[in-house]
Amino acid sequence: MKSRVDVAEALFREGYNCSQAVFGAHGDLYGLERDMAMRLAASFGGGMGRMREVCGTLSGTFLIAGMETGATEGKDAAGKKRNYDMVQQLAGVYRAENGSIICRELLGLDKNGQKADTSVTTPDARTEEYYRKRPCIQLIRRAAAMAEEMLLYRYFSCDTAEFVRVETEEQLAELATIANEVWHQHFATILSPEQIDYMVDKFQSEHAMREQMENQSYEYYFIHANGVNVGYVGIKPDGDRLFLSKLYILQRYRGNGYASGAFEFMRRLAKVRGLRAVWLTVNRYNADTIAIYKKKGFVVTEEKVTDIGNGFVMDDYFMEWQI
Repeated sequence: MKSRVDVAEALFREGYNCSQAVFGAHGDLYGLERDMAMRLAASFGGGMGRMREVCGTLSGTFLIAGMETGATEGKDAAGKKRNYDMVQQLAGVYRAENGSIICRELLGLDKNGQKADTSVTTPDARTEEYYRKRPCIQLIRRAAAMAEEMLLYRYFSCDTAEFVRVETEEQLAELATIANEVWHQHFATILSPEQIDYMVDKFQSEHAMREQMENQSYEYYFIHANGVNVGYVGIKPDGDRLFLSKLYILQRYRGNGYASGAFEFMRRLAKVRGLRAVWLTVNRYNADTIAIYKKKGFVVTEEKVTDIGNGFVMDDYFMEWQI
């Protein structure tokens, strides 16, 4: 399956304008048929009707921001602010990366102190030379990636919690502290203290998770609620599936619906990325957790014993959840 970044590029190469390419690659997330998505974005191509103002790729992300955070009540000042904050944040990142958010500046159309002629509304022919000389495809790909990174999961929230991506050294240190606590709580009746210590150091220590994020494409997210981090999720893309490596909630915060929120987060993330399923491994003797997974729709696909070194093994079920 193509990523939405690839879909956006493909739409542009089909002849859709830059705004249509970015927004059209995400319209299905909001129940929009392609024709409707393309009509909504049509006017923003070429820097708004070929006026060479705000880049259409960025306008495409603004349209997605509206679908994600747009206020629907006229007196909803907080909702308006939330949306405007998102728009300005998107624009700030785009400007910092590309030097401008203005179409004519990005394309280098202003010459000798004179602004580009915008009186001609006929679009240029889409030739190989057109694609080669313009930065549009690179801008489309980055804007589509921003839509995923900034709108669709980095700031995703549900009714019970929000999911905050671990990115800084300070966050990583806190993550390792939570991991150490939750592993010793959760596996105390299943594994020996020696194996827990070994597995935490090998898989969930600060240095281990840093290596996973830097070199193995792992992503970690805090489950954040009521001002505190109550647990975490660890995931990794794996072909056309999403691997759920870790989902843990500190004992004192369980029973508040955070796990259900995490499953919704992963379902939506997999859908955004065009993935067909979420899969995981779980200790065969972790009966309570297996029951939760089955209730959510996971099915056992395989049983496997894996040697993890130091005389220890992982005796797991492999389970999959079709999205």
